Amino acid sequence: MTQKKLYVPTWVERFDNNQRWQHLLLAISVLMLIITGFPIKYAYTWWAPYVMAMFGGFKNMLTVHKIFAVVMIFSGVYHVVWLFIKMPTMKRAKWAIIPNLKDVRDAYDHGKYLLGIGQMPKYHRYAYLEKFEYFAVVWGVIIMGSSGLILWFPEMAAAILPRWVISIIRVVHSYEALVCLIAVAIGHFYAVHFNPDVFPTSPVWINGKISREHLKHEHPLEYDEIAAKNKERGVVFEPDEPRQLSGRFKDSLVLKSVLLVIYLAVFAWIMISFIPQLFIFN
Repeated sequence: MTQKKLYVPTWVERFDNNQRWQHLLLAISVLMLIITGFPIKYAYTWWAPYVMAMFGGFKNMLTVHKIFAVVMIFSGVYHVVWLFIKMPTMKRAKWAIIPNLKDVRDAYDHGKYLLGIGQMPKYHRYAYLEKFEYFAVVWGVIIMGSSGLILWFPEMAAAILPRWVISIIRVVHSYEALVCLIAVAIGHFYAVHFNPDVFPTSPVWINGKISREHLKHEHPLEYDEIAAKNKERGVVFEPDEPRQLSGRFKDSLVLKSVLLVIYLAVFAWIMISFIPQLFIFN
């Protein structure tokens, strides 16, 4: 009996509906917390009053800030509950997010590759940078959520904690937000939106799916695992040659120029507006 050929589907599901909702809630809440939080930290700047005026004044803006703080905490709780419910049924991706020694080797090999030495490391379901970003988000939600609650209810906090501890917590809350802004604006936005392989956006956060070509390009070991699974099922697996990613954007001089201008502008803005504040204990 002749076995039929089976190809990897054109689109492979990477995130389910719950994961996409968690991401959406986190993304919206973080964006709104940045918009409503930095005018408080940088109230002395020329632009802060304009942002406050958009919300009808400082009091309204602070209320919006607290609302989306609750949304952020809810997204974190939602994710933890989902993990406990989902993990018993997970198979392929159950422990994929946990860092291991291969991530250390991948980071070293990636560094050499960026210097023009050696080959690009082959990643499985998550690259080492994706794992780092995930646990940075976990850390950020815990730190921002707990410190934010302390600042939200200072009287209750003062009954338990010394005043100097609350002052440190206020600084930690402020600068953890700064780290979050830099990570989102420079790292995450490039990977998800500005990277020529996915420009203008990766569809994963929208429909939860990654293209077969992108999967093979970014996560070749996961792609090979899917091929092996098909063979175990007694089906001949003949992967086709992937098409060139992002055909009209991959080598676009205009896109590269725009990206260069954007990131130079962001870097200059950080240097001029934020870095000097690191030396002020306020």
